[in-house]
Amino acid sequence: MSNIIKSFLPVLVFFAIGALLSLYLVPAELEQMKWEVPGMPESYPIEQLCRPIFLLLLCFLPFIGAILYSFMGTMDRYMSRNFISYFLMCTLILLLIYILADFTDNMERFRSKFDDPVVQALKFYGSQMPMFLYQILPYTLMMGTMWCLSKLSGTCEITGMMQSGRSLLRLCMPIFLFGSLVSVAYGIFGFHWAPNGMLYRQLQLKQEKNADGSAQAIIYRSETYARHWNIRKPSTIDDPGRPMQDLVIKQFDKKNPGLQLRQYHAKKAVWNKADATWTLYDVYVHDIAPPNVRPCDGKKYDSLVCDFGEKPYQIISPGAGGRIDAMGTSVLYEYIKSGAGSREDRYKKRTEWHVRIARIFSCIVLILLAIPSSVTFQRRGTMKGIGIAVVLAALMLFLYRVFPSLGEAGIIQAWISAWIPNVIYTAIAIYLFRTNLAHRSFKEWMRARLKGEA
Repeated sequence: MSNIIKSFLPVLVFFAIGALLSLYLVPAELEQMKWEVPGMPESYPIEQLCRPIFLLLLCFLPFIGAILYSFMGTMDRYMSRNFISYFLMCTLILLLIYILADFTDNMERFRSKFDDPVVQALKFYGSQMPMFLYQILPYTLMMGTMWCLSKLSGTCEITGMMQSGRSLLRLCMPIFLFGSLVSVAYGIFGFHWAPNGMLYRQLQLKQEKNADGSAQAIIYRSETYARHWNIRKPSTIDDPGRPMQDLVIKQFDKKNPGLQLRQYHAKKAVWNKADATWTLYDVYVHDIAPPNVRPCDGKKYDSLVCDFGEKPYQIISPGAGGRIDAMGTSVLYEYIKSGAGSREDRYKKRTEWHVRIARIFSCIVLILLAIPSSVTFQRRGTMKGIGIAVVLAALMLFLYRVFPSLGEAGIIQAWISAWIPNVIYTAIAIYLFRTNLAHRSFKEWMRARLKGEA
């Protein structure tokens, strides 16, 4: 009985941690969506409703891993413990290096832009964690796999395990299982939170502020509602509920975007979260053309409630320069469905959407590449195989730059440009598996292929 309790205690602990995290993060995400997603919650598109669902799944991924671990045999548990420990160590080391390098570059900005640079730096890097992890997780998976298997191979433990009748793929099954969970987490980060971290980064580090704490003037153009917002003192991403001050809103005809219908001059604009409307204060409404258009509600008012569909985050976001990597996957998909923007813009967004999906599977591809590169059955070091794997991983990063650029230019299909690197490296991994399963080194295998041997 005590062994059963001991076996399932980690499962209960991770379930409790996941439940606590979900109770904190999911309501906060739903609240955040009220500031970002156009319309009311009941009208949110399914792409946006996936955000709290994916966040809930992310909270319980360690719980799922604990369940898998509890049903494993002794050998699989031993392999899992080794892999998880090396993977976490690689992730922590690379993450620490990443943060320290980034902090060194931006330290002067924190000192000059904020009164409390230490607190703001901690808050800033807390928001950047999903983005940092999205950048490094595929490579820490590969590094953790190579570190784990090279250690076990160097002490001949892999050979001993295979004497039990298990193949190399079967021995590495726990690595594939936990690597798949990390791949799911990687995909969740890339769905919204990594791009949102990039957006926050751009706004925090590059957007200058006025003396009163408001952001500098911005211009926002809404193609959906045919409106232009010119705001002298907008709110900031840290305080989106802050009133917008000194603004001009121009309403154009949706069918004829060059025809202006109405113009609002307001001293202040406040967004009402309860009913998703804007209240303009000390506002002057000027109807321009055509004459048969019904006025909004008179000419000059102390306050005026307008049913504008734009939300604060939409207006603030263009301060990031409209970068695609600062757009969530759900937003990209909505743009693709709408068909808005130029042809080049649509190519870029469609390619980025496919690339984000393909990169989820690149995590597994890099594990496939790492396994035959770090395992050896001969009396030789594994550094040569590891070196080859590192070079191939670097080339894969290069291919993820080259082929998507071809897709963005419309030279090849978007989905083809996104998946070609995975296909190429899956084929390489299969060849490397054949080499090691034949108990030959990479050099010997290459020599045999050049001679035309089997």
